Amino acid sequence: MIKVATLLALTAVAQAHTVAWTKGMYCFGGPDLSTDNANTNTAVAPLYNLAQEDWWFQHDRGCDAAPPADGDILELPAGGKFTVELAHNRAQTTLSYDGKYSSAWPDGKDHPEDWAGPGNPPECIQDDGAMHTNNQSTAAGTAFAISYQSDLSKVTMENLAVFTVLEHTPWKREATYEVPADLPACPEGGCTCAWLWVG
Repeated sequence: MIKVATLLALTAVAQAHTVAWTKGMYCFGGPDLSTDNANTNTAVAPLYNLAQEDWWFQHDRGCDAAPPADGDILELPAGGKFTVELAHNRAQTTLSYDGKYSSAWPDGKDHPEDWAGPGNPPECIQDDGAMHTNNQSTAAGTAFAISYQSDLSKVTMENLAVFTVLEHTPWKREATYEVPADLPACPEGGCTCAWLWVG
């Protein structure tokens, strides 16, 4: 079992409005460590027109300074799977308000299984422009990368390696990723992961 001490949202595109929520992530309760904000969307807000030092692990909004609570980790079972919740706000997950505002979808609302944008050719879904797709088949896909560093200041583009991808996401709230059987164990103190999405 690989234990990842930290999970961070790192989006390469400026307009992303969805993030992978799980215990063990930075900014889980927002950037203010004195408050656990169950209604936060700080980690979801778009990263736009910023220098790398500001968008890197969401430094501009203080997420890099809001580590997970002690003992909160995401476990990556080598050769197994792990599930995260893709949502626009923590309130729209089961990790907040006992799931009262969650649904099968990232916005907490109900939609048809064949949810699609209007028009011909289809336009982006208007009810939820935050997903930046016309339908599930055109959802770009998401990935997780891992760095064998527990100290966030030592994580770099050069030592982050993508280890799993999930086609046609983000789409539904629950997203399950496969973990390679040969993923090496993390050092004492854990690893750092980044969730990646180019919308």
